[in-house]
Amino acid sequence: MSRTLDFIVFGVARSGTGALVRALNLHPSVFCGAGLFHYQADHTQIFFPESFSDTSGSTDQQHLQKIEKTKDKLEGKGDSLAIGHKNPQYYLILEKINNQISNLNNVWIYRSPYGFIQSWNRRESNHKRGNWPAGRVGLYGLIELLCCVQSTIKLQRDVFLFPYEDGLNTSAEPCLKALAFLGADPALFDMETFEARLLLKKRSDGHRWPLAPHEEELLDVLKINELDQIVGHYCGVMSSSLKADLSDYLESLADRLPKALDQAFEAYEDPAVQAHGAEYFWHKRAELRGVMDLARGSKVIAEFQQYGLYDRMRTLWAQRWALKRRLTSFRLPEVAS
Repeated sequence: MSRTLDFIVFGVARSGTGALVRALNLHPSVFCGAGLFHYQADHTQIFFPESFSDTSGSTDQQHLQKIEKTKDKLEGKGDSLAIGHKNPQYYLILEKINNQISNLNNVWIYRSPYGFIQSWNRRESNHKRGNWPAGRVGLYGLIELLCCVQSTIKLQRDVFLFPYEDGLNTSAEPCLKALAFLGADPALFDMETFEARLLLKKRSDGHRWPLAPHEEELLDVLKINELDQIVGHYCGVMSSSLKADLSDYLESLADRLPKALDQAFEAYEDPAVQAHGAEYFWHKRAELRGVMDLARGSKVIAEFQQYGLYDRMRTLWAQRWALKRRLTSFRLPEVAS
């Protein structure tokens, strides 16, 4: 029998949304698809199981591969109790999608900017090999995190906050709490597979790129450690118990955020960073309205909002310039004679 979604999973990109989905799918009565539907799609028209295996009208090979993998994962699931979908950017339209589907459960995985900013920077440095725009550095992830916090506070519905560090590095407890939140019996969770394949334990940070000095300064000025303590201090918690603290944190940014953003953007030497910003704030101006209001007084954000034809041409030039620079720096390995 066709049915709409029961839950969604979201979180700033590079925050472990994919790993969380794999963990939830280890429960026999839970199935969560990943990246099958755009976050702005009309979710009243997404039905399980037909929409999860629909290839009509799609020619994108990556999307078709996702559908095939989804079909394989659905085998043996039987009648799933909780059906969900993961798209990291659901927080951009959180209120809208919850208005579309009544009784929708929301799961937000929180990772500190001290972790995901370096991951964004690594992806941006190698953007020509993947679906990652030139100039899309970790600073934009921090901006989206503030949007995520705003959306969660505004939502008139509880959100389960899943902690990245505890939930994927050290303990299965957050997963068990998330499953209970979704209405699934935690006792049926495949703990053995989770511990063997997904519980990452404490990992060395040696593989991480160090944050740039201006990024460290930005996180210090914005007192991100306080936000980490509010959200990441718990081993899985409901948003209703944190709304007051999160609201107070956002209010505390009013005097610091505009100048901090200006200094951070100006510190990037790559012109692709600001060129990307012009296009980014133009295309997401509705979704980011709350953040732009919070950063009112920022000269850089104001300039981004005046994006026009000249800026589009500058963005195209910056993207091509960044690609050319990286291509000219690429060298084939020497062949031993």
